[in-house]
Amino acid sequence: MGKLKAGFGKSVITPRVGSHLMGYASRTSPSTGVHDDLHARALVLDVGGQGWALCGVELCYLREPQVAAVREIVQKRTGFPGDRLFVSAIHNHSGPDDQDVKSWDSPLAELIANAVVQAVEGMRPARIGAGSGFLYGWSVNRRWLDRPVDPFVGVIRVDDNDGHAIGVVSNFGCHAVVLGYDNLLISADWPGVTSQTIEGMLGPGSVCIVTQGGSGDVNPLTSPVRSRIQSGISIGTMKGRSYFGEPKGRFEWHIADRGGGTFEETTELGRAVGAEIIHVMRTIITKPSVDGLWVERATFDGSRQADDPPYPMEVETPPHMTERPIPAGLDGERPMEVMLMGVQQPNIVLVGEPGEIFAETAVTMRQRMQTLGYEQPWAIGYANGWQLYLPPTSAFPEGGYEVNWAVDLGLSPTLQDRIWAAIQPILREHAPR
Repeated sequence: MGKLKAGFGKSVITPRVGSHLMGYASRTSPSTGVHDDLHARALVLDVGGQGWALCGVELCYLREPQVAAVREIVQKRTGFPGDRLFVSAIHNHSGPDDQDVKSWDSPLAELIANAVVQAVEGMRPARIGAGSGFLYGWSVNRRWLDRPVDPFVGVIRVDDNDGHAIGVVSNFGCHAVVLGYDNLLISADWPGVTSQTIEGMLGPGSVCIVTQGGSGDVNPLTSPVRSRIQSGISIGTMKGRSYFGEPKGRFEWHIADRGGGTFEETTELGRAVGAEIIHVMRTIITKPSVDGLWVERATFDGSRQADDPPYPMEVETPPHMTERPIPAGLDGERPMEVMLMGVQQPNIVLVGEPGEIFAETAVTMRQRMQTLGYEQPWAIGYANGWQLYLPPTSAFPEGGYEVNWAVDLGLSPTLQDRIWAAIQPILREHAPR
């Protein structure tokens, strides 16, 4: 058992007013103001000179070149190995494109790296523990209203040596799209409210990192959304399905239409997630010693392979959007990194995929890792890159918006099966014994 050291950091990454906000093709006007600042938040853990770092960024996504730049800057400024840094985005649709250099006065990678550097420099003896809870009634499957979402709420709590919480890392899967295309104010949406809620409770200097789970097919279920669903109107979904009696393709309101979303709704959802995090935090017993920290990764080509099944014939080309992933290689390759970070005793493992994972993927992956003996396994999306939607194999025959994007990018319809095949040996190697 080794003695744990930990440090948290937080930096402001708010862009200039007038920058263009990402996430909605129908939004054409630039931002007009700042409702709440955007941040990067970081946690660094170390046991005996070996550690890892996690950085949560309040942006829609970070493409692979930006992640690489952050890692390089952190290593240059602190000596902390860049390849042991895990970077994820909260996927808010009220921030700019990560490659738009005109949106910031300083390079974005430098601003993000500031949080990690602060965490490295602030490391001190600490205690750690983890727990999980659940939150029902605040999210809805946006492809199939009658199919499940993932209610999992994961919490890692880090205390000082006296047992006072200095920061947490959380995980919940729900698109950060409370605010719609008609919002022109910079905001971190509901995840920002969640972080502010926890940090307000813990006090000055504390940090709450929010990570996304299986949110690729999950939208917020706020009070106005719930009222519309219960009103009896016909509703369309991202799958192209209509509910409440209307034939396919005919509806009075679409579940993804977030026009009119309010900051009252971001507060409502953000505080609901925060309340469950607080509930879980209070059940966690932290310890000053751990068996060790580990980092692994699987890298592979995520493009369609020769032995993959054909794409479904009904797939349509999705509407044009400016925020596309980096272009494929000359032969259509799409290099992907799936990063795994763990803590032994307590048995925590975080698995990050570079895109939008479905609720089904998060639930299935967590169940498989629990079967291997992991007590606190998380699936995290928008991690260490962005290749848009990464649907499960079962979704491809059904088509729909998210699948259409995967097909348009040339992704393998068996991608999630291949990811599991690649990481299962790694998980078995580090599984509790």
